Amino acid sequence: MFYTSKKLMGMPVVSLADGHQLGRIKRLLIDQQKMIIAAFTVDRKGWFKEQPVIPYSHVKSVGNHAVTVDQASAVVKLSSLPELEVLAKHPLPLLGARVITEDGTVMGTVDDFRFDPQDGKIYYLDIKSGLLHGTRSLETTQIITCGRDALIARAGAEEFLQKPGGLLNVKWQETSAGAAKVFQDACGVTRRAAEVFNRYRQRLPFSRKKNGDPPPEDRN
Repeated sequence: MFYTSKKLMGMPVVSLADGHQLGRIKRLLIDQQKMIIAAFTVDRKGWFKEQPVIPYSHVKSVGNHAVTVDQASAVVKLSSLPELEVLAKHPLPLLGARVITEDGTVMGTVDDFRFDPQDGKIYYLDIKSGLLHGTRSLETTQIITCGRDALIARAGAEEFLQKPGGLLNVKWQETSAGAAKVFQDACGVTRRAAEVFNRYRQRLPFSRKKNGDPPPEDRN
């Protein structure tokens, strides 16, 4: 199951050791060369002026309502991790970045991305290509260069775009099929009930007289 980056923003971070809320996610630090969420900064009250950060390696779980880490020591000063400090000071844009293929086709701009909550690895980019085409997802394996002005995708990458709501469509089809089966079953029950009623009605005296049939005792 993949999560979107927008789902993380503003989510509280809670320590499993003592149940304390360590802050809320403020900013994602992304290593575009590895296409992974390396860390995220948190908006934490009572902290020093320096930005507190949590490396993604300390994340225990990403839930529907909160992110959990083992303990409060997961929050560290940004300056204590030079590799993360570089990502924070010289970030390469991902959200809002243009995606262009090797042969010069503009695919659109990155509206969101989808990642594995287990390790923070980014697998899909949601690319918005205008009102007429909407948003489509592209596997990050199609990206060959991450630059300051654009992401470069392989030639022909536009053929690999897919709808982000594909799973939803499958679920909708399954639900529709189930509803259709229930309707068919209901119709079958109704038909059987009608047949039983007709057989019962034909055995009634007034039905036999109307049809000119003799009563049961008159039949030989």
